[in-house]
Amino acid sequence: MSKSDFDKNGIDKSGTHWLQYAALTVSAFVVYTTWAYYNDAGFHYFVVKIFKFLNCKGYNPISYCIMRWENGY
Repeated sequence: MSKSDFDKNGIDKSGTHWLQYAALTVSAFVVYTTWAYYNDAGFHYFVVKIFKFLNCKGYNPISYCIMRWENGY
């Protein structure tokens, strides 16, 4: 596990820093999820459910938050 193609500065043989690989991966993920959010109704509904669950107030019991998740409102 200690063998790496990156030097001590984080640059590989082709001159690419490891953060550039991470940025490309994150960018591809963001582009795909944005496309899916606007073009796939099921994914859009899933994201809305996640935000509604995360937006559940601290005064409500967890059972209320789970009920909102199951009912989708």
